[in-house]
Amino acid sequence: MAGIASGHRDPDLAPRGIEECAERRSRWTRRHFDLVVSSDLLRSRRTAEMAFEHRDIALRIDTRLRECDYGTLNGAPRGHVDAKRASCIRTPFPEGESYEDVATRTRALLQGLLREHPHGTVLLIGHHAQRVVLPHVVNRVPLALALARAATDKWQPEWEYTWP
Repeated sequence: MAGIASGHRDPDLAPRGIEECAERRSRWTRRHFDLVVSSDLLRSRRTAEMAFEHRDIALRIDTRLRECDYGTLNGAPRGHVDAKRASCIRTPFPEGESYEDVATRTRALLQGLLREHPHGTVLLIGHHAQRVVLPHVVNRVPLALALARAATDKWQPEWEYTWP
C-alpha cells in the first residue's frame, strides 16, 4: 500500500502492483531463469505466480526472502519506518529484526542456491530489505552505505548480481 511500510504484514498486491506484474512478465518472458525464488509474503508470491504462470520454470517460496520485520512498526507509515532504519542496522526494530539479521538469512539462502545452481541464473523476488542487503552480501558494501543508497537511488524494477 502506498505510504505504508508493510514489513511482515501480508497485504495482497495493490492495483499498481498488478500493473507492474504485467510489465515484468513481459520483460521476464525474454529471459532464461533456472529457478525463481520468491518471498512467502503474498505480494511477492503473487508477483512470481502472475509473472511465470505461462512458463515451465520451477518456483520456490522461501521465508528468507521476507521483508525486514519492523516489529511494532509493521504496517506503520513509511516515514516512521524510514526515520528508524539507520538505527536498526545492528539493533533490531522494536520487537522485530535488524538489517544484519536480514543479511544473515539472505546470505544463507544465496549459499544454498549457489550449491544447487552453481552456474545457473536465479531470479529472486523479494522486498525492500533485499534491495538493502544484497549489495552488502554480494559486493561487500557496508550496510549503512547500502541502506543510504537504497533510500536515495532511483528505484528500478530489477537489479542484477553475480555471486560469488
